[in-house]
Amino acid sequence: MEREVPDYQISQNQKREKNRNHLKKESRRGFLFKSILGLGSLVGSYLYLRFEANWLETTRKKVVIHSLKNKTPIRLLHLSDLHFSNTVSLENIDFALHTAYSLLPDICVITGDFITDQKTDNELKDMSRILSKYARKIPTFASLGNHDGGEWAGSRGGPKSSQKIEQMLKFSGIKLLQNQINSIYIKGHPITIAGVGDLWSKTCLPHKCLTKNLKTESQRTVLLLCHNPDAKELLKDYRWDLMLCGHTHGGQLKIPFTNWTPFAPVQDRSMVEGLFIWKGRQIHITRGIGNLWGFRLNCRPEISMLELSSS
Repeated sequence: MEREVPDYQISQNQKREKNRNHLKKESRRGFLFKSILGLGSLVGSYLYLRFEANWLETTRKKVVIHSLKNKTPIRLLHLSDLHFSNTVSLENIDFALHTAYSLLPDICVITGDFITDQKTDNELKDMSRILSKYARKIPTFASLGNHDGGEWAGSRGGPKSSQKIEQMLKFSGIKLLQNQINSIYIKGHPITIAGVGDLWSKTCLPHKCLTKNLKTESQRTVLLLCHNPDAKELLKDYRWDLMLCGHTHGGQLKIPFTNWTPFAPVQDRSMVEGLFIWKGRQIHITRGIGNLWGFRLNCRPEISMLELSSS
């Protein structure tokens, strides 16, 4: 015989069941809302990282070099790390160069990593046509980076030789300095521009182009093009006034509200971007134009305009 359940108890059981069903619905709604919010945050973050990778910034710095011979300033455009690749198109590079050269510098230097990986002859011809539009208007000098060919690049699927990049730069009207110097006059200033090979490619041979006479009086100002700023230890005993570097991409991802750059490809993380005084000389590191992965965080691609003066 079934046990009878009082009416009031049935009512309470129904209420409890109703509450359980309501909580389940609220839990499902909450989970769905949090999932949508999380997914939206991920998509938004990804889109911003992609956006920042092409958000050019023009920076201007004054650099005092006492060895300059007169008071007329020199406008030097410092570019680096174009990184022509699947993530950095020639259209993006063309736009960056147009913006940069429109600043009307007296001279331009590009400190390596013109490409990221292997390029066909036709692709390099297309790049040469773009570079030549600007380099033939303003004297442009260059050094090579670790991606441009050699031991480091070849061991990672890149070009085993830099010969094709060297030819491309020659056809573009860009003067490549590979452990070489070029002496010129800019606005009456006698300037020696030196360029060394890349540190990681084991082609940085300063003894081929620099002297160990560190005295600066009555000597030409020496601007040194060197892709990797870590090479400074190898170059410290040689004569130069301002070293111009790239390679770091400013860290490419810099943690917001900090100076932490966990992915910066250098041993000395105290020098990732900007202008530094080091052992009585100066080093300028630009964040570069391109990137490796198609995104940046808190370190926009950079066009660096330096005003060099004696005081």
